[in-house]
Amino acid sequence: MVSLSELHLRAARARIAAACSPPLIDPRLGSILLRDDQCSSAARVARAMSRDGGCLLADDVGRGKTYVALAIARGYFRPLVVAPAALRSTWADAMRRAQVLCAFASHEELSRGRRPREPADIVIVDESHHFRSTTAKRYAVLAELSAGARLLLLSATPLQNRVRDLAAQVALFRGGRAFALDAMALASFVVRGASGNSPSLPAVAAPVWIRPAADDGAVLEAILELPPPARPADGGDAGVLRTIGLVRAWASSSAALRATIRRRRRIAAAIEQSAGEGLVPTRRELSAWQGGDDAIQLGFAPVLVSGAADASRIADLLDAVSREHAALARLDRVTAGGADADDARAKVLLGIRAAHPGERVLAFTEFASTARAYFARLRNAPGVGLLTASDARIASGRLPRDALLSRFAPRARGVAAPAERECVSLLITTDLLSEGVNLQDASVVVHLDLPWNPARLAQRVGRVRRPGGFATVHAYLVAPPARADLLIDVEQRLRRKLAEAVGTIGAGIQIMPHLASDSASQPADVGRAVLLGETAQCVAGWRRRAGSRVSRLPPRAMVAGVKCAERGWLAALDDGRLLASMNGAPADTDCSVARAVSLCEGAPRALAAHEASEILARCERWLTAERVAHESGSAPLTLPLDVKLDRRIARALDHAPRHLRPAIAGLASRLVAGLGASRSLGVERALRQLLDAGGSDAKWGWLPLAVEVVSSHANERDGEKQQAHIVAVISLGP
Repeated sequence: MVSLSELHLRAARARIAAACSPPLIDPRLGSILLRDDQCSSAARVARAMSRDGGCLLADDVGRGKTYVALAIARGYFRPLVVAPAALRSTWADAMRRAQVLCAFASHEELSRGRRPREPADIVIVDESHHFRSTTAKRYAVLAELSAGARLLLLSATPLQNRVRDLAAQVALFRGGRAFALDAMALASFVVRGASGNSPSLPAVAAPVWIRPAADDGAVLEAILELPPPARPADGGDAGVLRTIGLVRAWASSSAALRATIRRRRRIAAAIEQSAGEGLVPTRRELSAWQGGDDAIQLGFAPVLVSGAADASRIADLLDAVSREHAALARLDRVTAGGADADDARAKVLLGIRAAHPGERVLAFTEFASTARAYFARLRNAPGVGLLTASDARIASGRLPRDALLSRFAPRARGVAAPAERECVSLLITTDLLSEGVNLQDASVVVHLDLPWNPARLAQRVGRVRRPGGFATVHAYLVAPPARADLLIDVEQRLRRKLAEAVGTIGAGIQIMPHLASDSASQPADVGRAVLLGETAQCVAGWRRRAGSRVSRLPPRAMVAGVKCAERGWLAALDDGRLLASMNGAPADTDCSVARAVSLCEGAPRALAAHEASEILARCERWLTAERVAHESGSAPLTLPLDVKLDRRIARALDHAPRHLRPAIAGLASRLVAGLGASRSLGVERALRQLLDAGGSDAKWGWLPLAVEVVSSHANERDGEKQQAHIVAVISLGP
């Protein structure tokens, strides 16, 4: 027989679930049946978008973010998908299977300033980490497109290098205030599933370092001894960046280092030609030459330079170029005279392949020259292919890119398996395959070098860690031929970048092996977004168990007890928030909430009437204190746009005729109310353009236009925030 305390606990859990769980999502999506974790993500995304006007879905690669997004899109009339052009066919196939029609615009089209003809009511941005630069044209176009629409961002790796990457994406739907938020505050706009391996995805074995024999250090010393390069006309010293670039090329392969040296020597020769004509290039002109790789036409270099200089400046430039020529020549000789480390690395790759007989191996590098060097040494081995941005080939010659991928991953490509002699079981490729391609026929990923952006490591593994793949994915990292101190420094640089992402959105799969010194004990990498996901998953289980009983619960707040060695409480508010206090810890931390939710799964305990009243009163006092602190605390963040709006409104009222002041005041009130506590970056930019073109501060004709901008473009929000009330409390204690 069920005790009264058990009934109270079930009812309290049900009420918490009803208050905090987002609406259920229909798992049927065309011919697709969404998994439980996808339905949970879709429900959380729907609630976040309703609350904030946008959301960033950051589930791991392979968890089906595309179909989660389409499940959201089916509730809108004019959905728009913005994705890399290479993913157009992938999205078209997903739309067909989900029976959800969306317009499509590529990242590249936005970069050229091209916009869809029809306005959208929801914009879905795949690989949204490409919109982390606020100065890029594509960013400005996306801000304009999403000004009057909900915005759903998709990226397994939204934080690429620094917290500002995440802030730039959140700002697209939350406005400029996002740049003032710290990492933990930004994580509240991120939806990410619970940590750990998904049952629908292959497990990922701990990655393994493969360390070829180190060289004698002569090449590294020659790189570090390079003199400073010639300074451009507008100042700056690219010496450090040049040195880092050469070290990274050397750490990838001897071939990559030689290619980088050739480019540097061509640039030096182009500067020398310009100086011979009395001209000094700018940093922008130097950047343009570097972007041209091996295609620099030296005879035309002076034609690209516009700035002249005096004789002494030209003499200094020629002297610097002369010293750089000599140093690069020495480096070239040292590189050519030493043992070729690429042979040893190629043998390592063959060894990895031999350790996984019958499995396909995908080897990544940042440098096309490295990929070509490996292929040149392995092309006579059976089943080896090469894929770069400009080349796709096997031992017998070139072939189309799709044909090569079909030979390597026929099941993922939906084609018949090729004859055994035509199979490609080892594909050497650049990072062009690190995004948007499913290659789950493979089960081994090899990082031939360490990318400067650590998110690439996860993206590479994500190509093969897909539903329907092998049970386990293996990853290897080929260490550079470096001294231990240099290798450790490279690892630590990457770990510092990874630490920011871990603290904000969680680590997901382990993508780097631990250093020998810290491998014995490693804490779990759980970020705020992952904690929120685990909490949501647990509460969703309460809702499923409650079923239809939730609607029959009484309206008053409920109090129940759970047996627990720790003391504390978990409270749910009618605005969807969860509060918790564990052993006197702060009541609103994510760790406290996650801990309290997990402990609420314990056995019920009876509460006396006075104890229940005391607990409820304690929670009410905390809520009242929070409300008072919010109302009397520091003023909200003021942006330059807010200051400009306040000034323009005040000047308009001061200079307006007396009989028009009530109307102007009414417009100003509507404008401020329309902006509310948040607005998208597109709305802010539209208002800024209107103010910049509005003429004198004394004019007030801009006010009706500003009100129209806000009313027609601002995301719809719920009404004014109501005072929150407690709906249920679960008390923890012995």
